[in-house]
Amino acid sequence: MKAVVFEDKYKVSVIDKPIPEINDPNEVVVKVKYLGLCGSDLHYYRGHIPLEKGHTMGHEFIGTVIKKGNIAKFDIGDEVISTFTIQCGECWYCIHGYSGICDKTNTFGKIALEGAQAEYVKVPFANYTLVKKPSNDIDDSVYVLMSDIFITGYFGVDKINKFIKSENLEKSQMSILQLGAGPVGLCAVAILKEMGFGNIVVVDSVPERLTLAEKYGATTVINFAENANALGDYIAKQTNNLGFDAVLEIVGAKSALQTAFQLCRRNGFISSVGMGHDDLPFNGLDCYAKSINISFGRCHAWSLFNDALQLFEKVKFSLADLIEVKPSIDEAPDYYHKFEKQLVGKVVFDLSK
Repeated sequence: MKAVVFEDKYKVSVIDKPIPEINDPNEVVVKVKYLGLCGSDLHYYRGHIPLEKGHTMGHEFIGTVIKKGNIAKFDIGDEVISTFTIQCGECWYCIHGYSGICDKTNTFGKIALEGAQAEYVKVPFANYTLVKKPSNDIDDSVYVLMSDIFITGYFGVDKINKFIKSENLEKSQMSILQLGAGPVGLCAVAILKEMGFGNIVVVDSVPERLTLAEKYGATTVINFAENANALGDYIAKQTNNLGFDAVLEIVGAKSALQTAFQLCRRNGFISSVGMGHDDLPFNGLDCYAKSINISFGRCHAWSLFNDALQLFEKVKFSLADLIEVKPSIDEAPDYYHKFEKQLVGKVVFDLSK
């Protein structure tokens, strides 16, 4: 089979690998139909997270079950969506809704688990990692968004939603700042809009992303590269210098977290779903003085999947054009380069032909 593998910093290759075999009764093998290129793949591509040469990349995919162990939940031929993480479904964290920090979790493509950018993928803990794809009247490729980016956006917004409810605040009157309008961010905008948030300010530096953010529900978009004072002006005029009630931080960069902390009002809420690597740009005393509420963490994809899927079914037609290109797997090296340089939006590789 063909697989996209890590070679070195800023270099991936497409090579031949053996089709995986089942070694455990909880495993299945999926023949991939569509697979995604995600922003978090760039952490490995850039060398920010170490990865051995020859390791298969990627974690977003849908496909068909072709082999299975002792699994009653799926039959050969079932079309499935995979969560980007694996989880056991039985530990304390899984039982209580925190599958993203399962005792046995890993992410496809990370160390010790082969990735999903291949023609076939072996799936551990299949009962708690795969979901049957709904019957639909839309191109199946859109369901790649449910593997990671839509459900990660849902995770970030859901945390804000729960904070708003606990504070007895009216969503339509809240001021929400979203930092980042990449694929996860664009999904998050659509989710914020669908959940009833009325004032959604989205910040990015890529004009095409901001155009889509407006389409999906942003009430204000700001290109920080063109207008460095726009956020301050917004806070002064629209929040009476109070600051934003909540901030959804998607980038994971130290600068984005600093901006989130500065612009969130006292006792406001920061929901950070970006994969950060640096020290925090604020300390314990800063948090104490501001009475800030902050939530970090990897998405609990399995735990949230059913709720997120219900909302996804409502917005999937509008999100279909979020997928900008559908190249072949052979073109992966070129599209990694383009994606890293922000020359292309969401990439989904088409293996259906």
